[in-house]
Amino acid sequence: MRPEIAAKARRDRATHLPEIALSYRFAPALLATALGTLLSACRPEAPTSPPAAGAAPAPSPAAAGPACPEEDFEAFLARFGREIAFQERSVADPLISGAYDVETGPEPRRVETRIPLREVEWPVMPDPAGLQAQGREMLVSDELDGGMTVLIRTPDTSDQQFFHFAKRPCWQLVRIENQSI
Repeated sequence: MRPEIAAKARRDRATHLPEIALSYRFAPALLATALGTLLSACRPEAPTSPPAAGAAPAPSPAAAGPACPEEDFEAFLARFGREIAFQERSVADPLISGAYDVETGPEPRRVETRIPLREVEWPVMPDPAGLQAQGREMLVSDELDGGMTVLIRTPDTSDQQFFHFAKRPCWQLVRIENQSI
């Protein structure tokens, strides 16, 4: 490097070092002040007066919304299969339905429809407890988005239906795919 360029670089560095050292010296204090302000905004307010005698305690924020009837998918699925009234409350509106139309030509064509809840035929899914007696089986698998897929099929046939469930915030049937031909 040429001597005059090296001297200018040393001079520039020397003039900026105090600014850099000054900014680093106050950075922890500035960061602590900013975090303290943010955290104090998140702190719940203390009650201004004690509750009256005999008064019921205020519900917690978690209890404010309706709780899901079944959090565990296995328990949800068993109840969903055996109670039609529970199915009626646990199906998306509209319900997406996919099937193959074999009458449109030489090759089956996939058709998707959106069924309004008032037009859904109940029960929308058979009771898993009775599948074995019908010669059918059920397979449950996780979906990448956190949902669950239930496959109900008759082995060695094209009879197979997929039921897709999502948690919104409670478990809900959102799509049915009938892949029977």
